[in-house]
Amino acid sequence: MLRPSSAFRILLIKYSLVCALSFASSLDDALILEQAGEISAARLRYAEWLEKNRGSREYPRVLFHLASLADSARDALAVLNSYSNKLPPAQSAVVLARMAALESLIGLPGEAARHYEMVSRIGGGEGELFLLDSVKLKFVMGEFSEVRETALSLVNSARRAVVRDEAAAIAALSLAHMGDVEGALAELERYSSVPGTIDSPYFWLIKLDMEQSYGYPYAGTMNALTSDFKNSTIEYIARNRISRWDEPSGLLKSSALRAEP
Repeated sequence: MLRPSSAFRILLIKYSLVCALSFASSLDDALILEQAGEISAARLRYAEWLEKNRGSREYPRVLFHLASLADSARDALAVLNSYSNKLPPAQSAVVLARMAALESLIGLPGEAARHYEMVSRIGGGEGELFLLDSVKLKFVMGEFSEVRETALSLVNSARRAVVRDEAAAIAALSLAHMGDVEGALAELERYSSVPGTIDSPYFWLIKLDMEQSYGYPYAGTMNALTSDFKNSTIEYIARNRISRWDEPSGLLKSSALRAEP
């Protein structure tokens, strides 16, 4: 005869196995329904799994898949939003970053900037990258004064040289849009004169754009871009070998999937 303690342990093990099989079955059932074209029923199954498995490592993957079954991009955002505040910080950051990327793609830069800023506060070591993404979107929206203030703060605080370079470029470009082109170019000149390599080709491209647009000499900037970043996409753009965006800010592209698990 089994002692009560041994019987209890076996019961717990059996219960755990049944639960695991139940959760797996829920996903299996959802996939079968999805493959059979029963999308509404599949969505319910995926949602059931999400309700029962908060904290699972698979949670973001299943949530993103559920969102992909939505009828429209805005419906997908609604799905993501409904779960984003119920997650541990690390998973919440992943979801918010995906939301921001989607919002940026469908023409909601204000919402995208807000979500990137939220991610920057919980994104750990990646926070400065997401804050830069937020700044880029706000620049496109014309919020030059706020952009300049945040960008200058990033220049002084960011650990990554690329972030500092791009933040310096955006800060100067914002100053130019606020009416002080000469001050903006002087600012870029001072930044690039400090010993050390510029890690981002966008810095040189924005400087080149400003110099060409306002009739300033640009040979030195072109030389720096083509020598340090030879055969890069940015060099080809600078030499007009491929088409480019109208605004240099368009080249400051968002790293949308940076926080993917």
